[in-house]
Amino acid sequence: MNSAALAHMPFRRRLMLAAVTAALGGLRSAWAQDAAQRPLRLLVGAAPGSVMDIAARQIGEALTSLTGQAVVVDNRPSAGGIQALELLRQAPADGLTVSLVHAMQMTAAPSLFPSLPYDTQRDFAPVGILFSGPQVLVVHPSVAATNWGELVKLIKSEPDRYRYATPGNGTPQHVTLEQIKAAAGLQVQHIPYRGPAATTAVLSGEVELLLEGVMPLLPHIRAGRLRAMAIGGPQRVSVLPDVPTFDQLGVAGIGTVWVGMVAPRSTPEGVVQKLNQSLASAMQVPKLRDAFEAGGRIVNPGTPEAMALTIRAEVPLWREVVRRSRITTD
Repeated sequence: MNSAALAHMPFRRRLMLAAVTAALGGLRSAWAQDAAQRPLRLLVGAAPGSVMDIAARQIGEALTSLTGQAVVVDNRPSAGGIQALELLRQAPADGLTVSLVHAMQMTAAPSLFPSLPYDTQRDFAPVGILFSGPQVLVVHPSVAATNWGELVKLIKSEPDRYRYATPGNGTPQHVTLEQIKAAAGLQVQHIPYRGPAATTAVLSGEVELLLEGVMPLLPHIRAGRLRAMAIGGPQRVSVLPDVPTFDQLGVAGIGTVWVGMVAPRSTPEGVVQKLNQSLASAMQVPKLRDAFEAGGRIVNPGTPEAMALTIRAEVPLWREVVRRSRITTD
């Protein structure tokens, strides 16, 4: 980058670039031997082209740009990400095989899938949470409600008249919307679809409500094809500044879907820390961070210890939601 371009860069971006550049030399040196011969295998329990797959490839590209180590994304689509995590459980604990996971795979899956072949708290080494994605509740424009208060009044006036679509039983959207229903005292029917067909159903007006990540819904909200009612997480997102959080609307505890990384259980602590540091630096690469933030994601890499505590705290929370709402994956 030439000096003129650097001079016109916002101060925050200059600091970020300086930090990434400083990390670059050290990371290349630390990983040089492995990078030359052995790529990092990144398991993803979702299909190619899915939101998780795209995120994995973006993270892999940023990591390669920093360390020089090739990253191979290995897609193992299955309910709950079970196939990817079972492969990880059996993989060598050398830091060269890891898995990208979202919150529900680590915290809700034990209640949704009673016969899991692994224990999410004991069989993996948390590397760290990388980012979180608020989910936004939207309605089809034909719904006679322009805000959350009107929507609640409308739904309560005709219990079970309104329906919400999800990508399937036991998905983060399904579990979280059941949490919202219980917190707000709403009766709304669940209509499960397969993957993105849920969004198509609401866009067409076949179903009235949808809870989904900000990134895939943002173009439809901006075009007026969907109307945003409320968003999860601790604060409003910059790309939807007029959409209040559930907390602000009096519906407490509706968080975000975080995405992190785990390694095999016996991976040495030093290797886990090296992975954490490399990934934290990769998340600060301007191209990646800007793309994630433009889609409403919150980039805030954390420590292995913080991820372990988060998993431990959320397992009983989702156990109660699954039990109370009688959620199954059938």
